[in-house]
Amino acid sequence: MVAVEDAPPIRASRPAPPRRVRAAVGETVPVVALVGAFFVVNDIRSWLTAQYWGDEAWVALSVRFPLADLPVTTSSSPIGWSFLLRLVPDIDDLRVVPLGFQLLTVIAAYLLGRSLASERAQGILIGVVTGLTVLLLPVQQTRHDLKQYTADAAVAVCLLALATWTERSWSRRRLAVVVAAVGLGMLLSHTTAIVSVCVLGGLLLSVAVRREWARTVEATVAGLVAGALVAAVYFGVSARGNSDAMRDYWDAFLPSVSELPAHLVRQIKALSPMLGAPVPILAVLLLFGVLTLFRRGHAAPAIAVLLLPVAAIGLGVAGIYPLLDPRTSHFLIVVAGLVAGIGIVGLADLAVALVRRGLPRLPPGVVAAATCAVLLAGFAAVNHRWYRTDGNEPGVWQAHQAITDIGSSTRYVAAHKGPHDLVVVSGPAWFGFTLYSDQDPLKLVAPVTGTVGWTLTMPTRDDVILPKAADVPSIKDALDEILAGAAKRPPGTRVWLVRTYTHPSEPVWQAALADYRVQRVTSGPEPVVVISKR
Repeated sequence: MVAVEDAPPIRASRPAPPRRVRAAVGETVPVVALVGAFFVVNDIRSWLTAQYWGDEAWVALSVRFPLADLPVTTSSSPIGWSFLLRLVPDIDDLRVVPLGFQLLTVIAAYLLGRSLASERAQGILIGVVTGLTVLLLPVQQTRHDLKQYTADAAVAVCLLALATWTERSWSRRRLAVVVAAVGLGMLLSHTTAIVSVCVLGGLLLSVAVRREWARTVEATVAGLVAGALVAAVYFGVSARGNSDAMRDYWDAFLPSVSELPAHLVRQIKALSPMLGAPVPILAVLLLFGVLTLFRRGHAAPAIAVLLLPVAAIGLGVAGIYPLLDPRTSHFLIVVAGLVAGIGIVGLADLAVALVRRGLPRLPPGVVAAATCAVLLAGFAAVNHRWYRTDGNEPGVWQAHQAITDIGSSTRYVAAHKGPHDLVVVSGPAWFGFTLYSDQDPLKLVAPVTGTVGWTLTMPTRDDVILPKAADVPSIKDALDEILAGAAKRPPGTRVWLVRTYTHPSEPVWQAALADYRVQRVTSGPEPVVVISKR
């Protein structure tokens, strides 16, 4: 008689090929559907064809300089982000990079939600809900500009998804993947330094509380290695973008301890429309989201999202990183939307529990799916005006891209100016003017004072003048000198003025021009003018 211990192990039979195919299709279809929904919600053509505004223009110009200049021209942008832009063949198509990261955020949100349940249908439902919530956030329509903010959000959601993945099936290999993602993320997003501390802190605390000491040691080592990578990238590359001018620029978002309560109330109220729901509803969804993560056994991402606002507030009060600015805090807003999406799943779980008491025969999956569908449909209906916006929708939001016309202005002047005419370009319009002038060669000038830290000249052009003027008297002095020089040129010489009307300096220019004859020669949001003495 064969002992039970000696019996050969029972091997689970592999699923039949049709079953494997159905499983693969079931996992692929939701992702494909989310990608399709991304192109439905976003007006891709509008964003790819819009002209670059001030901050975008200098980022776009950076790709026209040699790779050796990248450490300088990357300025406040992560060096990996600036490198990715160089891989885009056409300079007019550079916004495919931020749009690509925005799509990655949606997919990462799906994968995070998918990993919250081991049962396939339930996991796919959660993944679709979290992916759609992130996709439908109104704030996602505000960040198509040529800066790293969509990468900030994508890296944050990816790290949270990796934390969920690691906690679900702990291994040193998965921890190594998280650490590698931190190193790569630092090259693409400065805020990785904030998110990584919270994510690895969440992993560490989750195992330490359960007294899993071996894993606690592994998480500690992973955190130290990740910290070394963050420090190496930051002090080796990123810190070069810091400057007093940059800090002064963000000063309004660096509150003191006494200013903090009022700042938080003001900014949360201002940002709530971008999250698509009133603050009380958001608070309920965020609470349910965190509780759902804990209840489903994923303490690490739950702790991470609780640590994020603490870290953000601490850095803001310390004067290190802007607190709740729509651009620099985009990653926080998207993470809040992600957690709210998980909160929708939590409400669906509650609905299932309540319905089963009265209608025990009703399938729980149907109740959960119906609850999520109703809540998401309501969210989309309330915020429908945000979708497929071109950035200039009445009563919703106005993007710089939709009201910038520097490209048209530059090209009009190039087509109509006479051989002896002079072109005056305001400082804020300089990067856009040089970008759309298609002038080569360009000469890099660095370092210079200012938030960017560098500028450029066009050595072969002597008809273009950039006045070094910032206030009304200095602008008038510069214009008087330019007009006097124009008077010495052949008859009919004109002085063209190209400026960016959306810049805060516009009232100063308007005040300075009050003493001159100003003739508009183009229409549009940023018309070209010809100036002369009265």
